[in-house]
Amino acid sequence: MSKKIFGLVALLVIVSMLLVSMGPAPVAAQGKKKITLGAVQMVAFHEWFRTIEMGMKAAADEMGADLLVANAKGQVDTEASMVENFIARGVNAIMISALDSKASVAALKKATDAGIKLINYNTTINSPIMETFIGVDNTELGAQAGRWVADYVAKNMGGKAKIALLTIPKYEVGKQRREGFMAEISKNPDIKVVAEQEGESPEQGTNVLETIMQGNPDLDLVWAANEGGLVGALTASKGSKIKVVGTDMSLQVAKALLEPGTNLLAVSTQNPYQEGYAAADAAIKLVSGEAVQSDADKSVAGGLTVKNRQLIPLEMYTADNKAAVEAYLAKYKVLEEGGAVKQ
Repeated sequence: MSKKIFGLVALLVIVSMLLVSMGPAPVAAQGKKKITLGAVQMVAFHEWFRTIEMGMKAAADEMGADLLVANAKGQVDTEASMVENFIARGVNAIMISALDSKASVAALKKATDAGIKLINYNTTINSPIMETFIGVDNTELGAQAGRWVADYVAKNMGGKAKIALLTIPKYEVGKQRREGFMAEISKNPDIKVVAEQEGESPEQGTNVLETIMQGNPDLDLVWAANEGGLVGALTASKGSKIKVVGTDMSLQVAKALLEPGTNLLAVSTQNPYQEGYAAADAAIKLVSGEAVQSDADKSVAGGLTVKNRQLIPLEMYTADNKAAVEAYLAKYKVLEEGGAVKQ
């Protein structure tokens, strides 16, 4: 064998060894075309959805996929337009927290008819095209808060309390949260719900609770079913003796839990970062023809069943566990700096 041929063989052996040592390429980078994911956010500037996006981007980056994000701005017609735009751009999968279980279906069916994989997260749609759902059990999310309130009242308020609810009844998840909360506190007949009003945004939550407080000067406690209403409840109740419990964490809520003498006691919450990560991970695997992690139970809201269902574990933050709250703030401080949100 000539030196020239010997040298070429040696080079090929070295290259082969290097390729083996590097391991296989990320699943999204295998094949001829890079996987592109489209995410349609309900309202992209809300912190909850920004945290969802952080999780999606982490998974996409880790697995070598591209991520495009669109903002439906809370409007079903805008949502449909964003879905159709993703179809035209040829994305491989669409991840969406649909605004309406019925009205959102038409545009999403166009996507599945075009061969695009559909991943529903957070909210469900009333259609068999929904085969994969990533989210939480919102009934249990409300129940978690209800159990905490019932226990607090038993241990700190002599087993009796007059409470008010700030709910989000126009959303299916809001109805589920209320159902879970009420199931738990109703076990104690001495916990009386003296008022219940819709309170989705901070402004609405503030105004509604101020009115409730005027009509119920002996109010003991408030539960807010979402982060916006919770922020409003904190504003309205500041300086009073009213205790506040909420659902859905945020940076502002976390800071309120750390304030000296805060009247915010506890927050039951989801993990939107993990929810976003799991949604993107499922999307990439579906496009690649791989199995998706799925719970044994396939049921979702409304008595529907899906092919793939993954429920993300819930979390609970309390004012008496400051270390956990500080860890939350440290993890998500990037959101205060802009958070790389795409509009």
